[in-house]
Amino acid sequence: MDCARLNFSHGTQDEHRALFNRVKQLSVLNSNQVAIMCDIQGPKIRTGRMVAPFTIAPDDLIDVCPNEVLGTPQLIQIKYATMLNDLDKGDTIFINDGIVKLRVLSKSAISLHCICEAGGIISDHKGCNIPSGNISLDVITAKDERDLKLIAELNPEYVACSFVGTADDVRKVRNMLAKYGNSEIKIISKIERPVALQNIDAIIEETDGVMVARGDLGVEIDTWDVPTAQKMLCKKCNKAGKPVIVATQMLESMTAAPRPTRAEANDVYNAVLDGTDAVMLSGETAMGKYPVESIKIMDNIVAEAEKHLPPRTPTEFLSNHVGMTETVALSVYHMAQNFRDHNFNAKILAIAYPPSAYTARMLSKFRPPAHVITLSNNLRVAREINLLWGVRSVFVEGMVEEDDLERRNLFCIQKAREIELLGNDVSFCVV
Repeated sequence: MDCARLNFSHGTQDEHRALFNRVKQLSVLNSNQVAIMCDIQGPKIRTGRMVAPFTIAPDDLIDVCPNEVLGTPQLIQIKYATMLNDLDKGDTIFINDGIVKLRVLSKSAISLHCICEAGGIISDHKGCNIPSGNISLDVITAKDERDLKLIAELNPEYVACSFVGTADDVRKVRNMLAKYGNSEIKIISKIERPVALQNIDAIIEETDGVMVARGDLGVEIDTWDVPTAQKMLCKKCNKAGKPVIVATQMLESMTAAPRPTRAEANDVYNAVLDGTDAVMLSGETAMGKYPVESIKIMDNIVAEAEKHLPPRTPTEFLSNHVGMTETVALSVYHMAQNFRDHNFNAKILAIAYPPSAYTARMLSKFRPPAHVITLSNNLRVAREINLLWGVRSVFVEGMVEEDDLERRNLFCIQKAREIELLGNDVSFCVV
C-alpha cells in the first residue's frame, strides 16, 4: 500500500486525528513512506423527511421543492436552496444512487413539476445527483472548512476535493489550506460531474492530480460513457505528468466474499492498461470482511497487468509546453528501451534534488521499460512520489546539499546499493 485515504464524510474530527496518527505510527514499518490522503465530503444534496417511505413508478408525476415539507408521493423536499433558480425544463434529478430518475417538465415559483423515468423507493435523507452544470453550490461547505483547518494542521501529503467543477474550485481549496497555514498539501480533484469533464483541461492544469470517482460520475453520466471518460482522464493526466487514481467498486464483491468476480479483476487490469497511476479500494477495506486479502489480490492483478503493458509512443504523451526536464525524461525512456532491447538488467536512478516530485512525474508518464528509483532527502516528497506509476521512492538522510553534483550522485548510488535496490549486476542511468 502506497497511500491511505481517510474519508472525512464519516466520523468525528477526534476520530480522524486518531486514525491519522495510527497510520503514521504503522508507516514506520514501511520506512515512514506511506502517504496519507484526506478526502473531504463536499456539498451533499439530499431528500428531506417523508411521512413514510414510498415507491415511485415510471410515468408517475411528482413535485419537488426546496422548502421543508414532509414528503408524500405527490410532493417531496430536496435540500438545495437555489434549486428553482438553477434547474429548468429537461434537467434530471437522480435519487438514491441513481436508482430513481426524475425529469423536470415545468417549474413554478415554489416547486419543480417532474415525471419519473426510472422508479424505486424514496425515503428520508437519500443522496441526490443533479447533472446540470448550473449548480450554484460552493465546493467548500462549512463542514469542509472545519475539516480543512484540521487537515492543514495534520499536514498529509494529499487532500481529495469533492464536487470539483472548475479550476477555480481547486484554487478555493488551495487558498483555504493556505489560510490555515499550509501551502504544501497537494490537491487531488475528484472528477464526478459532467461539468468537470467539460472543464477538464483547465482543472488538470490547476490541480496536482485527479481521481476518477466512478460512483457519482456513473450516476451523472450514462453508465456506458464511464469507461470512455476513464480512458480520456488517464490519457490527459499522463500527458500532463500528473497522477491519476481510478476508484470506486474495483473489487466491490470482496466486501463480503474472499475472491473478486472475474469482471472486477478485468476492471483493475484494464485500469492499469488505461494508464492509471494508482487504483483505490473503498468499502472493501473500510468495512469489508477481507481488507488484507483485497489489497493482496489487487496488488497481484496490477503486477500481472504491468507485465503486459504495450510500449508507449512517447510523442503522444508530450505535454503542451515541453521543458528541459521532460525532454531529458523522453531521452531516458529511449535509453531504457535500448537497455531492454539489448537484454541489460537496467534501472533508472532519479535524484530528487532540490526536493520535488517533478522529475519523477516526467519519467513515470512515459512508462519506461525499466524500474525507476527515486531518492530524496525530503520525506514528504518521497511519500508524494510513491503515488506515481512504476516509481520506488526512497527517503535518504545525509544527502549532500551543496552544489557538488558528483558527490551527491555517488552518495545516492551507494545508498541504493546499501538497501539492495541496485545490485552489482544492474546497469543504471542517473537523472
